[in-house]
Amino acid sequence: MSHANSAYNDPTPSMPGELAGTPSTVATLLLRALADVLQQRGVAPELLLGQRTESLYTEPADRSVPRLWFQSLFARAVELTGDPALGISCGLHASDSSFGLMAPLVGHAPSLRRGLELVMQFHPLLIEGCTIELTEQLGVARLRCEVAQLGAGDRSFSELILAGLMRTLQAFGCSKSELRAACFEHARPAYHHAYTAAFAGKECFSQSFTGVEFAASALDRPHLHRIAELHEIVLAQAEHNLQRCTRPLTLTERVNGLINSRPAAKLPDMVVAARELGISVRSLRRHLTHEGTTYRELTQARLHSNACSLLRNPQVSLQTIAFELGFSDATAFHRAFRRWAEVTPAEYRSAFLRAGRSDTPRS
Repeated sequence: MSHANSAYNDPTPSMPGELAGTPSTVATLLLRALADVLQQRGVAPELLLGQRTESLYTEPADRSVPRLWFQSLFARAVELTGDPALGISCGLHASDSSFGLMAPLVGHAPSLRRGLELVMQFHPLLIEGCTIELTEQLGVARLRCEVAQLGAGDRSFSELILAGLMRTLQAFGCSKSELRAACFEHARPAYHHAYTAAFAGKECFSQSFTGVEFAASALDRPHLHRIAELHEIVLAQAEHNLQRCTRPLTLTERVNGLINSRPAAKLPDMVVAARELGISVRSLRRHLTHEGTTYRELTQARLHSNACSLLRNPQVSLQTIAFELGFSDATAFHRAFRRWAEVTPAEYRSAFLRAGRSDTPRS
């Protein structure tokens, strides 16, 4: 298959060599939260994610991406919005649904103490390489966050985390008067006024830790908006998801993480993929065979999935779809899609439009 150039210049920073599932990763959910805040500012997610925008909505929400890549995207989002305090805005103003199960899981806990215990237990569903600790002393509760430092972008990341924790405190009725301090390890930035608005003037910079301190009396206050039945359902699902995401990734999952991070027209061949995964081509082939698949099957499945998504939009021509997927022309795409789906692209599109909702046309 001949791969053409992208239909437009993709502004998205390249995914670094660090693969999904390694330490210091974040869930795709946080990308959705960032996209949500951009949309609130009138900035289309496509300007941030380019050709990866489609995968943002179709890939599993708990799929992880390297934090370095997320931080590079965040830096670009700051440029697009002109808002250096975007991390604070993201933590405070992204919709609850942007945070997946964490929002109803914590939001329907019986008390702030239980809600924070759940944050400490289940934060790997959002962020890996992070430690959150709650302590109490002399009537003051301290929620301390330790996040691996990765250089540029750490400040925005810390702002996002602490703003999210501040949002949790407020949801459980912790008043501004009960907030003692919002502590940051970095020096006071030029846009410190944004901190004052978010943290009620209790922000402190150049501290020995990053975290919040508040009145311990707020911890066990009953939560007025709890729905116990919903909490139990979400808790069971969160436990299932946590068990799944903390097990070692299979090689198939690592390969899917690699190819899903690239534009469909620029999927790496097996030699490049093996090099980026840090193994030999022979080992890659052998392990995938043991797991019941091949590299070609995985890349073809990615192209098939993208093709189906594009075909569901009747305004996108078959020629454009072929180009987006890296085919030399519409005829080559036609042959490949028929091989994947046993129907032609036009037949798939017609069946989908008739059904109105089904992703897979009936023969």
